[in-house]
Amino acid sequence: MDENKKKKARNQIDKLQQEVSYDTRDYPIEYLVQNYESRKFFRPRYQRNELVWDERRQARFIESLLLGYPIPMLFLADTDEGKLEIVDGLQRISTLVSFMQNKLILEKLEKLTDLNGFKFKDLPESEKNRFPMNSLRVIVLRKNTDEKTKIDLFNRINTSSLQANDAEVRSGVEILNPFMQLINKLSNDKTFLRLIGLSAAKLKRKENVELASRFFAYSHEYKNFKHSVRSFVNSFIEKSGEKYTVGAKEDFEKEFKNTFKFIDDFYPKDIFHNNGIHMTPRVRFEAISVGTNLALKKDPKLKIRKEDVLNMVQTSEFKEYTTSDASNSRPKIIKRIEFVENYLLENGIR
Repeated sequence: MDENKKKKARNQIDKLQQEVSYDTRDYPIEYLVQNYESRKFFRPRYQRNELVWDERRQARFIESLLLGYPIPMLFLADTDEGKLEIVDGLQRISTLVSFMQNKLILEKLEKLTDLNGFKFKDLPESEKNRFPMNSLRVIVLRKNTDEKTKIDLFNRINTSSLQANDAEVRSGVEILNPFMQLINKLSNDKTFLRLIGLSAAKLKRKENVELASRFFAYSHEYKNFKHSVRSFVNSFIEKSGEKYTVGAKEDFEKEFKNTFKFIDDFYPKDIFHNNGIHMTPRVRFEAISVGTNLALKKDPKLKIRKEDVLNMVQTSEFKEYTTSDASNSRPKIIKRIEFVENYLLENGIR
């Protein structure tokens, strides 16, 4: 490697290192809990919802603390208001709050089995005194750290540890992307939520955001899909955000609302649910929603009978194209979307 390239690399490292300044602190658990309850420590927009962890994982975390195991560092960031935003560690902090408020019951502990069924108030007196005073190591980014650096840190932590799913990471990383902001908004549209009928657990993990993201990506570029859904959707959202305009916003919003209003008006109830099971398979959602959108673009005055739509989803072709093992198959993606599109256009009421 020649010296000029080494010098250029060194300069880049020096420049970017200067953008990140921080100090390391030890905060007692009681201090973390009190400041989270008073909102002096808060969840920023790019973070996941609190208490996404199930109760078993929460209990396992508390067990680790009681055993004195080392815990990964928390990442907070100072703000102009003097409050600290939680860059990484929301699940741990909210678990601590739940436990100390006696909302969390310890269950399925693997080592401290005698504590199964305990709440915080049930701990031996010595542990009730000791637990809140235990300290966790915290890295606090200084207030001059910009938003992009915080989001980059959030992305690197979560994509390295696989703690967040695609929709959660994407919502965080692309929080400054205006198109991602629109997707987040539309994913909470009342008609859309009623049609997809997701459980509270699925909504907490942003499955509605994932489905809305796929709706747009496949509607506009399904023929360009290769093999990775994550890369395909991420790329489309990033590109759309870069060329985002007022006109683009209106077009995206219009096609989303038109599609799901049409589905609400003309399709049988629970059309996205398979065989009466109250769940929405992604492949079925993609076929019906994207195929409908494309058909409406070709025939905005389209109408169809509910019984014809029911016949469509009962055909052998539809069932073949929407099996779960076909989710990452480019030929199946094209076939299932175009099958619905063509069926609607051929069987629509004129």
